Amino acid sequence: MSTTTSTHPTGTAQTGTPQTGTPQTGTPQTGIDGTVGGTGEAPLPARTGRGRSAGRRILSAAVTVAVPAAVIAVLLVLWELAIEAFDVRPFVLAKPSAIWDAFAEKPDVYLEYGFRTLREAVQGLAFGVAVGVAVAVATFRSKLLSELARAYSAALLALPVVAVIPLSNVFFGLQPASRVFVVAVGTTPIMLTYTLTGLKATDAGLAEMFRACAMPRWRSVLSLFLPSALPYFISGVRVALPSAFSVAIIGEYFGGERNTLGTYIKTAAVQSKVADLWGAAMTAFLFAVALFALVALADRLLLRWHPSRARRG
Repeated sequence: MSTTTSTHPTGTAQTGTPQTGTPQTGTPQTGIDGTVGGTGEAPLPARTGRGRSAGRRILSAAVTVAVPAAVIAVLLVLWELAIEAFDVRPFVLAKPSAIWDAFAEKPDVYLEYGFRTLREAVQGLAFGVAVGVAVAVATFRSKLLSELARAYSAALLALPVVAVIPLSNVFFGLQPASRVFVVAVGTTPIMLTYTLTGLKATDAGLAEMFRACAMPRWRSVLSLFLPSALPYFISGVRVALPSAFSVAIIGEYFGGERNTLGTYIKTAAVQSKVADLWGAAMTAFLFAVALFALVALADRLLLRWHPSRARRG
């Protein structure tokens, strides 16, 4: 092993030390092939934030479905046990197992009647949405008109449905149009209130910018106010759709064709067929849950862009 010398500008000769083969430590380098330290070991996959977010969403959805289902299952078990323990007569209150047997005996009948009622409910809701949104758009810019619209909405909400049904039956007869009208009367104030609130909650800075750009009013309504009110509109539909189904059943109960869910409930009650009565009620419950789930799905699909939904996700 040789010793090297070097001369500095000062003229002093320094003797270099022999170089040793001590390896240097540090962070392993990644080779061209993507392996760590050239050893051929594959790198560990990185956990991205997107994957964790998707996992949290799946877990949240599972909990959202599992918890209510578990609560309903526990209540049904307690219901069954209570009837057995207290020896409740079947004509007073049926067991959940008997209700299920009645439904399983003729599910096609329950579903057919349920879909007939659903058609009336959706038609009435369509009219309610059209009238409610139109009145909200026409009045939200004026404080006086919007307050009058809110008063109109409160008056309709306070109006008992059973008071409207006889008048509707006299005017339209015992036809589906009668229940469609009643449903429209029951859902219009809901949609008016939600839509009006959403229109008035539009960002004032954006509205001022549209005015500064001399945007026509109709264009500012279509491009700014209605998109801003869309979350409130969806929330209104979420409330109004199950309500429309219930109002349609009430309308059928007080006057409807024989092949509808409300009339079937009335017939079963008169004949003291408690299990059939509860079977029809269970059908109405299942339809209401399905409608609520559809609106919730529409909320997720249509409002992904909205900041409130982004924060929620």
